[in-house]
Amino acid sequence: MDDNPLYFRAPRVPLWRRGCAFGFDSAIAWFLATLIGGPTLMPRLIVFALTWFSMRVIVPSSYFGQSPGRWAFDMRVVSDRDNRTPLWQDLAKREAIAGLAVFLALLGLFNLGTRNAFYLILLLPLGMDVGVAWFDPVDPSAFHDRVSETRVVATRRGYSLDLKVKKWVALISRNVKQ
Repeated sequence: MDDNPLYFRAPRVPLWRRGCAFGFDSAIAWFLATLIGGPTLMPRLIVFALTWFSMRVIVPSSYFGQSPGRWAFDMRVVSDRDNRTPLWQDLAKREAIAGLAVFLALLGLFNLGTRNAFYLILLLPLGMDVGVAWFDPVDPSAFHDRVSETRVVATRRGYSLDLKVKKWVALISRNVKQ
């Protein structure tokens, strides 16, 4: 524990919620890349990179560290140094690593077939990035968080999509049982 009076420890977000927000942003970026970029790889990569950079660097730098996925799940990115929204350079470094890993993973998943299982190798960069957080109980930060010296913390500002889905599921299961 730090004796500094300015020291503030915000609550960390569980990995499953971080994964849901990451998946939400990834789905938006992949959908736009497929829609606008078309079937060829290079235009799809360019549209994905521009969308990812816009959603995960430009928007959070001016919107309290929240991308659309993080807003939907009540979380934000803060800097380890001062518990504030990171500089755009730190966000760009963080999202370049994460964006490349998720693009390769999505490319591998959507090109997977019965004769080309070698596309599963493209899941490895994302697995190694997230595996650092999964297997370290002391510091559950992903590789891209450690490189950019950021962390994802909970906030009250957002849509609370996970809580609303839990409420909808409970309501549906209660109505189905009757």
